Amino acid sequence: MALTLSPVYDISVTFVDRDRNTSTMTLHAPGGLGIFDVETDLTTTIIPAIAACSDALVKSWTITRSAVDDLAASDAPEASDVERRGVFSFRAADGSSYTVGIPSFKNTMVIDRTNLINTGDAAVIAFVAAIVTGGEDTAPTTYLGADITILDHARKRHRGSPRG
Repeated sequence: MALTLSPVYDISVTFVDRDRNTSTMTLHAPGGLGIFDVETDLTTTIIPAIAACSDALVKSWTITRSAVDDLAASDAPEASDVERRGVFSFRAADGSSYTVGIPSFKNTMVIDRTNLINTGDAAVIAFVAAIVTGGEDTAPTTYLGADITILDHARKRHRGSPRG
């Protein structure tokens, strides 16, 4: 799997009008910049300049950076099925929940004759640790910024598709 990092950050700015209709515009910034620099320029210069030209209000903005493997579909193993997910539910420090799903979750990590994920599997333990404790500098949080503290439960789910 060779992911190629996009050369740009994608910036989406969403507007809302008096009728609560929303519209989004997309901008790009050079990928060589640090995310802090992009965020600073966006909030201090770019958004005020855009807002001055619109009667609608800026409702939100997001900055993303993509990495893509154009050959991934041809390399995907026969056992892969993105409609089968490993769904992990965590608890956060503020009492809220955080749920995340891994597409095409490996059946070998599911307890036989159940849909329960084997939380003793080494790969599952590493994933849970990555969510709860994070990497060297960053750990995932809830959308409100609460620290994720513990795994509540983990199950396999499968949704149907007309494509099989």
